[in-house]
Amino acid sequence: MLPTPAWTRTRFDRFGKQLVRSAVAARGAVETDAEVPADTRRIDLWFMPGPAREPVPGYLGLLGRITAGPSTLEFFHNTPSGTELADCLTKHGQFRHYLSLRKPPPPIPMQWVISSGRPNSGIAGLRLYPLEGWPPGIYEGPPLLWTRLVVVSELPVEPDMLLLRLLGAGQVLKQAIAELKALPAEDPARSLALPLLVGLRLEIPTDPAQRTDDDQEFLMQTQDIVETWRQEAIQEGVKQGERAVLLRQLQRRFGDAVDARVEQRVATASIEQIDLWTMRILSAATLSEVFAG
Repeated sequence: MLPTPAWTRTRFDRFGKQLVRSAVAARGAVETDAEVPADTRRIDLWFMPGPAREPVPGYLGLLGRITAGPSTLEFFHNTPSGTELADCLTKHGQFRHYLSLRKPPPPIPMQWVISSGRPNSGIAGLRLYPLEGWPPGIYEGPPLLWTRLVVVSELPVEPDMLLLRLLGAGQVLKQAIAELKALPAEDPARSLALPLLVGLRLEIPTDPAQRTDDDQEFLMQTQDIVETWRQEAIQEGVKQGERAVLLRQLQRRFGDAVDARVEQRVATASIEQIDLWTMRILSAATLSEVFAG
């Protein structure tokens, strides 16, 4: 039997690609399953920051630091063997050669291998060592290998690590999901990851006989996540509807005075503010009176 292609290892690895792609897409060019023509293998994800190099959003935490520069990422929900880890280095070397043939060649990306568990044989065999100045769980090889390793199970349980810890397995993933659900509904990390987790859950076969152990464990960990997401989506729809009603009332009352700045203020207001402004519009003579206080 032929080995499973690296870019289709598990649905959880695809989730990792979706999560990181969604997290970095606004900051530059991102490509999943980037082909390595030498042997038709693929890079899980290739990211090139945009030329403006805008500040990395704080909520990305360690993931933002990892993708601060040109980077490729490989995802292993199942801890890779030493051979699998070495294969990533070979593939990345071929990818760097392929990039060098472009005119002009793009910057050399750093390879980040994201492993749910500790690949002891790979760490020993490739002489990887803890990366100075970084949190526990981050390892680096010799400089010319252009490769670093993230062992998700060794990352500290801190808010800055949350998005990466969602790429873990077992108890690490379970705890990360609980932390994500505990965040305020408007938290950007929660807004980023929760719909993707719902999508991952919906991918799992309905027939128990077709599920893996990881599938079954994930279903148990996320029993209430679909309902949570559904209720928040309904609430957000209500909020957007109330904002639209308020804007229409403002435009009817004050006409051209309702410009882009007013629209932005309404779009970012809390539901409590929307309610207050909606009541004031009945008696206010000017826009300033609507938004006073």
